[in-house]
Amino acid sequence: MNKIFFFILFSISLFFNAQQIHVRYLKVLSSFATTHEDLYIKNNQVISIQDSIITQNKLTDSWTMAVNIDNGKKPPKQYYVSDLSKDKSKDFFFTSNVDNRSFFIYDKVDQPNWKIEENQTKTIAGYKCIKAIGVFRGSNITAYFTKDLPYSAGPFKFYGLPGLILDIRVDNMDHEIWKAEKVTVDDKKSIVYKPQFLKNEKISLKDYVEVKEAHLNSLFKKVSDALPTSGGKITVQNNQRFTVEQKYEWE
Repeated sequence: MNKIFFFILFSISLFFNAQQIHVRYLKVLSSFATTHEDLYIKNNQVISIQDSIITQNKLTDSWTMAVNIDNGKKPPKQYYVSDLSKDKSKDFFFTSNVDNRSFFIYDKVDQPNWKIEENQTKTIAGYKCIKAIGVFRGSNITAYFTKDLPYSAGPFKFYGLPGLILDIRVDNMDHEIWKAEKVTVDDKKSIVYKPQFLKNEKISLKDYVEVKEAHLNSLFKKVSDALPTSGGKITVQNNQRFTVEQKYEWE
């Protein structure tokens, strides 16, 4: 009996590894802007690609924008590369652009200390999902994952649950939300899971954060200096992080 059980589990594992999974997420960037992120999984390899096209929140009229706030150029897609390692920390490689500089960054991400609430469920993209709560780099997060897709993965840098994350968001925020719109179990698109990004600057996560925040602070200063001063000085607060990553391991 045990041999039959393990043979079934082994057969299921082979089936899923042979398939390419594709999840298309709606990513809420702000109260008025959204984009999409596409997650692909095959043979224990994972890549998530965030689109460069920004659309208005679906609660209001639709429009598209492909212009970066500070250089007037269409922003490139962002890539997050990892695997299905079961370690308590995971290696991620991701791309980003700051002030016309293209980076390829290495990041070791600790697994959130998840608390699973088995009795809290809802259906997302046709799959029964279970609620889990945790903390990711200083942010309280709530996720819904499905055991029907047995992959410890999700969009962005999220992982660590016994099933694929189909919905994840920062608590008490109207942005930093990922919600699966569609799941394709046998996707046929040709995907390069280990892109090299040879033209991108290689940089540590800590150095990248310093470069990014220095650039954002310079933008805030420009906005602050341009504001009218009559009736009192108006300032724009800088050094704010508007993402899920509020506190890094070295801080």
